[in-house]
Amino acid sequence: MYDFVDRPVARLGAGGRFLLWAMRGWIHTAMGGQCPPGAIAPAFARHGVLPALPHLHSFLAELNRRATRKISFSPLAHDRIGDDEAVLLQLCRDAGENPPRARATLALLLEEEAVGPGFSALLSGVARLNDGGLGHISLSVDSTVPRH
Repeated sequence: MYDFVDRPVARLGAGGRFLLWAMRGWIHTAMGGQCPPGAIAPAFARHGVLPALPHLHSFLAELNRRATRKISFSPLAHDRIGDDEAVLLQLCRDAGENPPRARATLALLLEEEAVGPGFSALLSGVARLNDGGLGHISLSVDSTVPRH
């Protein structure tokens, strides 16, 4: 999570930028009373990851309905990664690299009965993003920030 907090969106690799855009677009579309999958599907199709959409939609719907607290998203064009967005990006990274850690994190975010369905949707969505080459979530190295 700390890798992503308050970092410039431009430092995210293609997978992270796409996923952040998809999450922001999904929630802002839902808040506007529109159908999120319908609004963001063209971009998923254009990037060859349309099979990921139903799974990510289910995951985000679980977060929207059954989160243990309000999860905040920045506006679509905001150039920094917000705190909650950083947690979700790390969660998605962990889904591909360390599923037990992803499930443990998800258990902190969702009501208990929503963890299983949310986790399943997350794993499937990230796998479909991987199939399309957009599942890797990383930051470019920032030479101005010292690493210890």
